[in-house]
Amino acid sequence: MRAILQAAVDASDRRGTPLRSPGAVCKSGGPSQRKGQITLLGSRLSPTQRKQLTELAQLLGGRSTDCFSNSVTHVIVPDATMPTTMSCFHGVLSGCWILSFNWVLACLKAECWTGEGDYEVGDGPARSRINRDDLLPPLFDGCFFFFLGSFRSPSKAELLELVKEGGGQVLARRPKPDSDVTQTLSAAAYHAPPGSDQALCTQYILYDPLGLYKPDRVRLGKVWSAPSTWLLECISAFQLLPVPEP
Repeated sequence: MRAILQAAVDASDRRGTPLRSPGAVCKSGGPSQRKGQITLLGSRLSPTQRKQLTELAQLLGGRSTDCFSNSVTHVIVPDATMPTTMSCFHGVLSGCWILSFNWVLACLKAECWTGEGDYEVGDGPARSRINRDDLLPPLFDGCFFFFLGSFRSPSKAELLELVKEGGGQVLARRPKPDSDVTQTLSAAAYHAPPGSDQALCTQYILYDPLGLYKPDRVRLGKVWSAPSTWLLECISAFQLLPVPEP
């Protein structure tokens, strides 16, 4: 009888000790937020780092990619500073994790998934993830944008993609502050600071700060002029920031 009981205990112990396999999760580095399959995208990584990123994707049962898409869950950057790349901007707007490469090294060292929290770059990505999880409107909800002139870097096409992905709308004609249409427009920017005059601004004229155009006045009623760099800074912070004076 004792031998039978001991065999049952041994079998129970074996069932309670899972073997490590691709996709294994460990608790170091904060709580894991893993949901479904992961897709890792590197931004400005070295060839060696990209190879390690591919190894991690295989270890975790996911995949790595070279371009951004809706399936990307994590954007990995070299250090604790988020670079100004289109991959990062799209990642923030989509609510992806934006992590330093140290997260990859920590996972490879542990040979399993580790929590992302300690490796997140900046506050903007966290704001975006919370916004997405709470099913709140996208960053540029309630905002209309007119692109004045040409743009160097990012290009006008790239800026258009960011505005649309952020829930903004594009104007085909330059808005006029004194027009009846502008004055009676009742839309409001959801993410504008509460109680600020920016909450009443619904139309932005974007221009290239390196170009020839410089607005005489930034604020004209509900129409404000802003450099394209302001748009990128808003995305990085996932906030509608104050528009700078030219």
